[in-house]
Amino acid sequence: MVFICVCLVTGNIPNVGAQSSVFFSFDTHLLNWLKFNVSPITRLPYSFYIPEKDKPAVYQHMESSGALKGSIERTITHEGMDIYDGAVNQIVLSMAGGKEDLKQASLADGYYWQGSVGDSWNIRAGYPINTFIYDPKNPERVSSDVSRLGQRGFIFRIIDADGNYLVTDPLDGKKTLAGFPGDDRLHWVDWKPVAGENAWVVIAAMQTYHKKYFDTAKGIYARHSDSVELNLARELARAAMILQSDIGGIRMAPLGTNRTLNAEEMKDFTQNNWWYSHISTENNISWYAAFRMLYEVTGEAQYKNAMDAVARYLRFVWDAKQGFFHTGACYKNGQWGTGCDNFALDVQTWGIACIGPKDLDEWFGKGSAWRIWQAARAHSGVFDKEGNILGVGYTDEHNRISVEWTAGAMVALTELADHYENKDPEWASQALTDKLSMRRSMNSLHCNISQSLAAYSYSSRRGEIPFGWNSHDPQVMSLASTGWMIFVDAGFNPFWLV
Repeated sequence: MVFICVCLVTGNIPNVGAQSSVFFSFDTHLLNWLKFNVSPITRLPYSFYIPEKDKPAVYQHMESSGALKGSIERTITHEGMDIYDGAVNQIVLSMAGGKEDLKQASLADGYYWQGSVGDSWNIRAGYPINTFIYDPKNPERVSSDVSRLGQRGFIFRIIDADGNYLVTDPLDGKKTLAGFPGDDRLHWVDWKPVAGENAWVVIAAMQTYHKKYFDTAKGIYARHSDSVELNLARELARAAMILQSDIGGIRMAPLGTNRTLNAEEMKDFTQNNWWYSHISTENNISWYAAFRMLYEVTGEAQYKNAMDAVARYLRFVWDAKQGFFHTGACYKNGQWGTGCDNFALDVQTWGIACIGPKDLDEWFGKGSAWRIWQAARAHSGVFDKEGNILGVGYTDEHNRISVEWTAGAMVALTELADHYENKDPEWASQALTDKLSMRRSMNSLHCNISQSLAAYSYSSRRGEIPFGWNSHDPQVMSLASTGWMIFVDAGFNPFWLV
């Protein structure tokens, strides 16, 4: 099914900042949709939106994954908020910079600091309440007690934006399903405190802090030690540093992820350690940016040291022969090794956007940043009959477009074009050609929801992604896609404080 909405021509309206006086321009219809697509109960944003007329078909299509997986996926699509998506929303609102925008941007951080949302009375993963272990030698080092400010663990990666624990299947209204995990009564089941999503909470908190308190005229921060944004960022960074491995990479999640350890299992942490024994390169690129922001704001050496350790990990997973980063690393038989089961497109483009072409070329040799894009293009590019690139997918594929990951590629291409403008004008020109080609292509996945609201689809088609989730039918609008397209049009790179 080809999903095309005619683009509404709008003026780019500058959005005025608070203390920071940097202005950004973008289609405000997209911003309007981000503000509109929020829970009426908590005011937290939803990750997705499906027009009413399309819900029956879209929800029914999810049943192809099976009754259990379909029910869980529908609930998440209907009322879930991935905290990474929420972070993208916060960053966009911080960019917009008005008083109400900044107030809305800070809302999620308030919930995270409080440690609960509605019926989800504890969204912080640690020890002993929900038993997630960051340091096997000292389980109590990271707490799940929401009253232990500054010592708590990660936030669960997906929360119910309405604050519900008990849920209803939006396909048919059923409230029970035989064989549903834990209890036949449908309830929220995704309790995974993943490192990457938490890095983005820090990135968003620091972007909001920067917008609120950085005085561009003086080039300094108006220090606010009581800032929720800064204190939350510090707390999550502390947990991440405890998960930092001896090769510098931050583990994907603490022990206990997937399910809670019982008393017997706690004696042998190897029984439930897949997430703990794996490192995601994408997660670590995000933490590299988060640590850099914390170091820039605070000047504290611990964040510079953590950032340098992540850089050491990134060198570990660099494939010099093929010119790209491996997806991650895993601990097996007493040592760490690179994981290369699937090519990950976002690892490459985020690497360029976050680390920057200058440092990449210094780390790995002249032209390495350009090689990364060429590898990404070859593995995941989608092309028309004339060979023009239309977008990128998720892995080794050439027949599916991710709007969010294509937008990330466009941000990376901007960095490449700027860096190589004088060093290699031909590369710079090709980078801009690819960016503009993909930008035009994104119009086919843009939808005007109303006269004042517009959004972008999650992807061009539904299908399995080898990293643990599905892409969606194009009728599913995405917060992440829309936010990243705003970044593209604003010329804004979210990995850096501006």
